[in-house]
Amino acid sequence: MDAQNIQNFIRKFFENRFSKSTQLHFRYWFRLEDNELEKDEAMKKMWESSHSVVTPQTWDDLEQLQELISETRSENSLRIVYRQVAKYVAVALLLMGTSFMTYYFTSETHKISSSKFVEFFVPYGECQAVKLADGSQVWVNAGSILIYPEKFTDETRTVYLSGEANFKVAKNPNCPFIVRTKNIGVRALGTTFSIQSYPNSIFTKATLEEGRVLVTVNKNTPVTKILTPNEQLIFNHRSNQVSVETVDAEKMNSWKNGYIIFQDASFEEIIATLERKYNVQINYNANKYNGRSYYIKFNPNESIDQALTVLSQLISGLTFKINKSTVFIN
Repeated sequence: MDAQNIQNFIRKFFENRFSKSTQLHFRYWFRLEDNELEKDEAMKKMWESSHSVVTPQTWDDLEQLQELISETRSENSLRIVYRQVAKYVAVALLLMGTSFMTYYFTSETHKISSSKFVEFFVPYGECQAVKLADGSQVWVNAGSILIYPEKFTDETRTVYLSGEANFKVAKNPNCPFIVRTKNIGVRALGTTFSIQSYPNSIFTKATLEEGRVLVTVNKNTPVTKILTPNEQLIFNHRSNQVSVETVDAEKMNSWKNGYIIFQDASFEEIIATLERKYNVQINYNANKYNGRSYYIKFNPNESIDQALTVLSQLISGLTFKINKSTVFIN
């Protein structure tokens, strides 16, 4: 595939012109090492042509951030070559949208210049923990990136997330802990909560286990909610609606121990989670399984075959075939 076709292919993907099945193929194609230079160049051109405020200073800040990420690799971080890290950060920033990039590269620029940042990436099929400089413990789920300062030297302890993570925040009343994602910001002093904010999901969720948190949803008219234990805020990107539901927060966050628990989840959400957990590609007819929600639990020791068997017992008529790392659901 030549450079122009690669650029058109990537652009169409981000404009949501592809079917669900094609999007799944795209994600696996994009992670391949083939045509890396052409993919990098296509992403750069797309970022330049986005509606975000992009200036020469913005590019300088991005290059500086990438250098800091490359230089401050922690022992627990995956050892990924610099080119791959830079590409993933660029993709994440593109997906995070105008509001995040504007904030990150303007009001937060002084922090980039005064603090070293660490990028912690967890690939599909894994779940890893990291301890921050203030003593806070973070569990990062599959397919997620957490960007955080090597040391907290500002008035807030601010980290950035794309994906899913569970935070057990060390108490410091004088220095709030803030997590920023594409669609929400969560502010806490000392508490335990989780955030799910995957780029391809239609939902962003914040779930509180202990303490209290202030959640701000980044809409045209921002929405602010204070959560109490066992409350979950859900922001639907498609309908632009915000809701708060009562859940069993400890169970919902049991993915840290290998469990997967769904409460009123769509088929699409279940499949995306199984792809991340087992590092597989699952092909299915999205229209066939739309419009229903499911309550289901998968145990830590279950294989992908066992998990799909449970799913087939729950959903009448569902059959599947597994070919190495590819799954076909009928």
